[in-house]
Amino acid sequence: MPCKKWILKWLCGVFMVLLCSQAIAQAKSGGISGVVKNDAGAPLANATLQLLPFEWFTTSNAEGYYQFVGVAAGRYTLQVSMVGHLTTSKEVLVQSVLINLDVSLPVRIAGLKDVLVLAKPLRIGSASRIDKTAIAHTQPTSLLDALQLIPGQLALNPDLSGPQQINLRQIPSTTDAGRVNALGTQIVLDGVPQSNNANLQTNLTILNSGASTLPPFASVAGRGNDLRQIPADNIESIDVIRGIPSARFGDLTSGLILVNSRLGALRPQVTMRLNANLAQAALLYGFSGKSKQHTINLAADVLQSRDDIRDIQNRYSRVQGQVSWQAFWGANKKFVTTTIASGYTTLDRLRQDPGDLRTQTRRSSEDRSLRLSTEGRWKAGKPWLHQLHYLVSLNTVYQNSYFQEIVTRDLFPLSTALRDTTQVGVFGRSEYLAQTTVNGKPRNGYARLEYAIIKKTGSFTHNVLLGAEWRMDVNRGNGRLFNPLEPPRQNYSVGDRPRRFSDIPAMHQLGYYLEDRLNGQIGNMRVQAQAGVRIDNVAPRNMFASRYKTIVAPRINASAEVAKGLWLRAGFGTAAKAMPLSFLYPGQRFFDLVNFNYFAINPAERLVVVTTRVIDLDNQALNPYTSKKWEWGFDVERANWNINASVFRETTTGAPGTNRLVRPFAYSRLRTLSTPPGQPPVLDPVPQRVDTFFAAYDAPSANRRVVNQGVEYNIDLPEITAIRTKVNINGAYIQTESFDDGVWFDADRAYFGNTVPTRIGIYQSGSRVKASRFNTSVRVVHRIPKLNIIFSALWQTVWISTNRSVPLDSLPAGFIDRTGQITLLNAIEAKQPIYSNLVRQVNQGTTNSFPPLHLFNIRFTKDWKQGFGCSFYANNFLGMRPLHADDIVGGRVRRNEALFFGAELTIRL
Repeated sequence: MPCKKWILKWLCGVFMVLLCSQAIAQAKSGGISGVVKNDAGAPLANATLQLLPFEWFTTSNAEGYYQFVGVAAGRYTLQVSMVGHLTTSKEVLVQSVLINLDVSLPVRIAGLKDVLVLAKPLRIGSASRIDKTAIAHTQPTSLLDALQLIPGQLALNPDLSGPQQINLRQIPSTTDAGRVNALGTQIVLDGVPQSNNANLQTNLTILNSGASTLPPFASVAGRGNDLRQIPADNIESIDVIRGIPSARFGDLTSGLILVNSRLGALRPQVTMRLNANLAQAALLYGFSGKSKQHTINLAADVLQSRDDIRDIQNRYSRVQGQVSWQAFWGANKKFVTTTIASGYTTLDRLRQDPGDLRTQTRRSSEDRSLRLSTEGRWKAGKPWLHQLHYLVSLNTVYQNSYFQEIVTRDLFPLSTALRDTTQVGVFGRSEYLAQTTVNGKPRNGYARLEYAIIKKTGSFTHNVLLGAEWRMDVNRGNGRLFNPLEPPRQNYSVGDRPRRFSDIPAMHQLGYYLEDRLNGQIGNMRVQAQAGVRIDNVAPRNMFASRYKTIVAPRINASAEVAKGLWLRAGFGTAAKAMPLSFLYPGQRFFDLVNFNYFAINPAERLVVVTTRVIDLDNQALNPYTSKKWEWGFDVERANWNINASVFRETTTGAPGTNRLVRPFAYSRLRTLSTPPGQPPVLDPVPQRVDTFFAAYDAPSANRRVVNQGVEYNIDLPEITAIRTKVNINGAYIQTESFDDGVWFDADRAYFGNTVPTRIGIYQSGSRVKASRFNTSVRVVHRIPKLNIIFSALWQTVWISTNRSVPLDSLPAGFIDRTGQITLLNAIEAKQPIYSNLVRQVNQGTTNSFPPLHLFNIRFTKDWKQGFGCSFYANNFLGMRPLHADDIVGGRVRRNEALFFGAELTIRL
């Protein structure tokens, strides 16, 4: 507690010094003013202007006029943007006088020289920006399709057959590592973090399957957001921060994806997209009132998809809509509010095949969401308050998952007991249709208040942010529902009971941050930095005391122009992600142990006695998992070309996973005293014997560790003006090493043997995998301005792709006996002959090393000035899908994406 009080005092002290200190030199200030025009010279109202690297903003009035006043002397970048126009950036040197700078914003149309269809590197935080033209050129069906432009990502075919996840700076190694990275990637839509913490759409895993097996229906519980639910047509820009994010952002470990919707007046636009597996239509419209003080945007999206066009039973559908209202208040438009209402409904289902009378398999997952958010920015322009920013959001989701199948088994005893007890049970049917519904109602609340001041110290300008935020995640669903006498398929004495999600308490989080964004010079060297600290309080007891753990996360990014156009940069930071409710409250595990079993022909003479034992796994003490990031890099920036490279190392510890554990239970075996006719047997109250049952169950853990390191790069070569062609090369070399630092119980010994063992071995836990990949993506972009055409070609090569499982120790680390006592063994003790039966057979390590793999894609975009446009793409148009040996699978696998093509038509009314 004294440490936390000290942190609070330090934060307040630093802020008060910056706010009140008279030692801060007040340099002479100047300003910038001008008119924003279109390419025909007409003024543009409601264009957004920002002074970077700070977040000073203003908007143009009805005459296109804008003005920044009270700007401290220094070098800035003036960025001007407006929906439907190209974003323009200009370097500005502000001195003690008002500078006049008019800006021209051409209409965004294919073929123009400044139209980018690639991701643009950003200097701070190893980030990339994907603007509207680049998004549209990928012809995306969801957010995931646009992210293939990021260095290190591979181009994939559009695939909506299953949930879509994104891994940043990580390559496939283990299943848990991929889920941890996706869970730790924060998606922020229009300033609102998209939380998946309250998603509980899970199922009880049958012991024949692995501990981390997914449910039989589509679900991302315990993982990252499903990117299928985010259509891309209404997105204006995407910022992907793979390095150290601002202290403003929390509840993340892997990276940050900032998605900004289109806000502003635009002509009605209809986009129709078609490929072999899906049909999609999107509608966009934005209009302003006569005063230009208010803008309303409407967006709608409808999509139908099938994994295989020949399979009419398996399909995915999505309907999404959004209404945005942006208002400028006051004569100087110093107060801007944005209110957004959006919703979607998605359905992923497999209908029962009319010919499937044997299994009657059917599954579905339906999600319906409604999100409301409002934010405001008040540009006060005072010495003690530059800007005040607030944001409030509420998201509610209705989730309904269903699956059914015919269960065939022997006549088996059933119990409906919900606590430890012994009672008379019933005999279940040998064949029945098991039907399970999982009903969830996640609620997510979010609020943030941020205070910003601008100060000048010497040659440096400081933009100081002080903020606080609140998050809430809860699930009010009816839970997992089924007929207890016709339960889902289970085995090895595992019982199953319905469960309500609404009994789980809400999880709250508090966050506080202080950050200084500074810009200035040391001699002739320009310097930019972003330094801050963030405090995350998960499940708070008070302002700083947490039920789990309070995380203090320092973060810093710095860059310096050591020579003209040559920037060196470095960063360090930590971050934390709260455990989702599916890991904190996984529910109870039931075991139904048969004391007596007599099945007579006469139902009146039947008797089964069952002892139920319950393991309560709710209220897990799992702290937030954390990541630590280091990175170094350089940027070479020239008028027509640039090079960007980053070397990074990221270590994630205490990440969630699921381990299979064992617990012994003693239970009595009963015998009959007599069997009166027409009545159940009379049992002897004295047990015939006492047996031991080793119960195996899956429990959440916080012992996964993932280490990612490597280098990523981006090279923009000068345009070949004679043929109007530009070449971009990006890619990454990434090594991923994933561990399971926990222990592993040999549960198979418990229920696969003919006799009950006297002890169960405990070993070094399940897996350790090292993977590496080196890829390059060469994109050639050709423009034909007179015809408004852009043609691009991708040559993607995976030069190195290896995956190696590290051998595990065959010796036991300990054992658990029939009394439940755990005995640990050192390396010498484990080799003693008395423990020879506990030595396990282990894989001595398998290495996959694949040869280089090439992929060739082409894309074409054409715009007409009348408002029409069309696009076409062909992925892997050469059909290169080689067969390569896979030692882990034990056969040959076909690599590369299948030949795939699609088309798009856009109509602007």
